[in-house]
Amino acid sequence: MTKEQAVNGKIAIVLMGGLDMPCRLVHAFIWALDMTARGGLVRMVFEGESPHWLLELPDPAHGRHRLYRKVKELGLIDGVCKACAVQAQAVEAAAEEGLRLVYDASGHVSLMSYVEDGYRILAL
Repeated sequence: MTKEQAVNGKIAIVLMGGLDMPCRLVHAFIWALDMTARGGLVRMVFEGESPHWLLELPDPAHGRHRLYRKVKELGLIDGVCKACAVQAQAVEAAAEEGLRLVYDASGHVSLMSYVEDGYRILAL
């Protein structure tokens, strides 16, 4: 891959890690911001345990709030798995944050739409 292809790359980051894996959250956000700053297209999806973060990150006192706000304000969060949000009791939190619930694969997020749109998948 040339540098130009890498710069113009499309990455879908599927965040799976929950509150017990803050390193995955931080790196997903940092990488999303870095890729975007370099001209890449990034879409993030909250799946698995990660919707639990929506119960904490909107709080301005949370240590990762500012990083979350940057990612959110850039529109990098494409959606939240509905089934996982239900399990995490984060459906209302997702709605309050203006994040869409996705359930096109048996209640979860289908990755096929990203693949069909030329995105590479990175799951954390």
